[in-house]
Amino acid sequence: MTVAVVGAGLAGLSAAWALEGAGAGAGAAADVVVLDAGRRPGGMIVTERRDGFIVEGGPDGFLAAEPDIQELAREIGVGDRLVDQIARGSTLWTGRRLEPLAEGKAAELLGIQVNANAGTQFRTFTTGMADVVQALVACLVPRLRTTQGVTAIAPAARGWRLSFTGASSLDAEAVILAVPAWVAARLLAGLGVSAARELDTVLYAPSITVSLAYRADQVPGTLEGTGFVAAPDAGGAVRACTYAWRKYPNRAPDGFALLRAFVGPVDGDPASIAHAELAAILGIEGDPLWTRVFHWPRGLPRYPRGHAERVAAVRERLARLAPLAIAGAGFDGAGVSACVKSGREAARGILRRLGAASVRG
Repeated sequence: MTVAVVGAGLAGLSAAWALEGAGAGAGAAADVVVLDAGRRPGGMIVTERRDGFIVEGGPDGFLAAEPDIQELAREIGVGDRLVDQIARGSTLWTGRRLEPLAEGKAAELLGIQVNANAGTQFRTFTTGMADVVQALVACLVPRLRTTQGVTAIAPAARGWRLSFTGASSLDAEAVILAVPAWVAARLLAGLGVSAARELDTVLYAPSITVSLAYRADQVPGTLEGTGFVAAPDAGGAVRACTYAWRKYPNRAPDGFALLRAFVGPVDGDPASIAHAELAAILGIEGDPLWTRVFHWPRGLPRYPRGHAERVAAVRERLARLAPLAIAGAGFDGAGVSACVKSGREAARGILRRLGAASVRG
C-alpha cells in the first residue's frame, strides 16, 4: 500500500519515518512517498555553518521537557548530539535600559506558548537544528521527491489521486497533509470538506531573523543571560535578540560572538537596521564581520479562538473518508517537538486505518 506524505517539513518527515515502521512499531506495512513543492526539505528549519559559526534561520532549539523530538533523535541515530543551553535568563529592553525578566516571561512577550509545568530550559543539536532534518532525509532519501507540488486531491478507486503541476498524478491508498493550514484548507475544500475552509483563519505572521557576527572584543563582556526581548512600547525594529554564542555551546569560534535579532517589517536593509539598534542597546563597537538575513513571509502560526475545535471538526469529517490525515504546526502547535508529535500521531492513525482495512479485505 502506498502512503503519500505531502510536505517535507519536520512534521512530514517525522510522519514518513513513523510510516516506515521503525518509529511506529505497529500497524500495516506501507510504501511511503514524501512530496514537497520546494527544493529543500526541513521547512523552517535552516542551519548554515560558516567559518566555524552555526547560524540558525528558523528555530534554534526546543524545550528540554518535550520528549517527542528527542525520542525521534534517538531512533534515527542522533540522540548523542543533543546539547543543553548554557546561559539562563533573559532581559527586557524598555527603550532606555535592560531589566531582568522573570522566568518564562520572554516567551510570553513573544507570543510563544510554554507549558508552565515544563520549565524553560532549552536543548538543541551539536551542529544545529538541521542535524535532525539531515538524519531524517538520509533515512528517507529514496522516498523523497522535491519540487513535486500537489495541486489537487480527488477520490480514486483505492484511496486518492494526487495531481501535480504538469498534469502528472500519483495514486495512494492513504495521504497525510503535512502542509500549512492555508494549503490544507484549499486541498480539503476541493474534496468537499467544507469545515476545512475554517483552517484558513490561522494567521502566519511575517518575520525576519538577522544573524550578526562580531569579534568578541566588539561586544561588552557584561551581557547576561540568553538575550533580550523588547517591550511593546520600546520603539525600534528589533523585537528580540538572542546571544547565540552564549545560549548554546560552539555557536561561534573562540574569540568571536554571534547575535541573532528578530526584526519586524522595515523599510531598508534589515541587517543594517538590526546592527544600528543592537549597537545602541548593547554597546557594540564597530561593524559586524558579516550578517545573514532570513525572510519568512509566513512565519509562525497564530491560532484564533476556537482553533482546536475547528481542527477537531475537520478530523471528524476526514475519518469518514478514505485514510487522510492532517499534521503540522498549522494544527497542533508551532514548536518543533509539537510538529514531530503531530506527524507521528498522524502516521500511527493512518497505519491503524490501513491495518483495519486490510483485515476487512
